[in-house]
Amino acid sequence: MAQDMAKEAPPPAAEAPAAAPEEAPAAAPAAEPANAGGAATPAEGATPATPENMLQWAIRASGPIGVLLVFLSVYFTALVIRLFIEYRVSEAVPPALVEKLETAIKEKKFQEAYDICRDNDSFLARLVRAGIANLPNGRAEAKEAMAATSDEIVTELEMKISYLATIGTLGPMIGLVGTVWGMIESFKEIATAAGAQPRPDKVAAGISTALFITLEGITLAVPAIFFFAFFRNRVSQMTIEANRVADRTINSLVAAAKAPSKQPTA
Repeated sequence: MAQDMAKEAPPPAAEAPAAAPEEAPAAAPAAEPANAGGAATPAEGATPATPENMLQWAIRASGPIGVLLVFLSVYFTALVIRLFIEYRVSEAVPPALVEKLETAIKEKKFQEAYDICRDNDSFLARLVRAGIANLPNGRAEAKEAMAATSDEIVTELEMKISYLATIGTLGPMIGLVGTVWGMIESFKEIATAAGAQPRPDKVAAGISTALFITLEGITLAVPAIFFFAFFRNRVSQMTIEANRVADRTINSLVAAAKAPSKQPTA
C-alpha cells in the first residue's frame, strides 16, 4: 500500500508549475495599452485657455457694481460739460445786455430798460428787473429786493452743483460696498473648503472685485469733489460781477432820473 501511494503522489506536483507561466503573460499586455492611451488623448485634444487682458479682467471683476459706477460716470461727465457751458461770467453778465441798458439809461428810456431785462433771463437781468420794479419805493428798498433776488439765484445755481458733491460722497461709499463684497467672496471660498485646499483663482477673484470697485469709486469721487469746488468758486465770481454791474446800473438810472432834461434850443 505504501508503495502504491508513493507512486500516485508526483502527478499533482507536476501540474502546478505548468499553470503559473500561462496566467502572468496574459494579464500584463492587457493593462499597458489602457494606461498609455487614456493619458495621451485629453492632453492632445485640449485647447489652451486665452489669457484675459487688463480691460476684460476689470469688467469681469467689477460686476454689476461696476456697471452702476459707469452710469454715474456718464452722468457726471454730462453734468460737468453742461456746467462749463452755463456757468460763465459772460452768461451771467452778457456784454450785449450791459450795452443796451447803458444806452437806454443815457437816453432816459427807463421803460425800455425794464423791458430789455424782462425779456432776458440772465443773472444781471433778473437783478436789474427787481431793482427797477422796487425803485418807486426808494433806493434802499430797491437794493434790498436785488439782494433777495441774488440770494435766490445763488441758491438755484448751488443746487445744480450739489449733485457733484453727492457723486463725490457716493463714489467712496460704493467702492466700500465693493470692497466688503469682494472680501466676503474670498473668505467664503476659504471657509467653505471643508478641510480641502481652497481654489486660488476663486480667492483671487474676490480680492480683484474688492480692489477694482474701490479704485473705480475713488476715481469717480476725486474729480467730482474737484469740480464741485471749481464751480462753487465760479458761482461766487458770477455773483460778485452781476451784483456789481446791477448796482452800477441802478445808480446810473437814479442819477439819470434826477438829472434835468436838456431843453431844446430854439
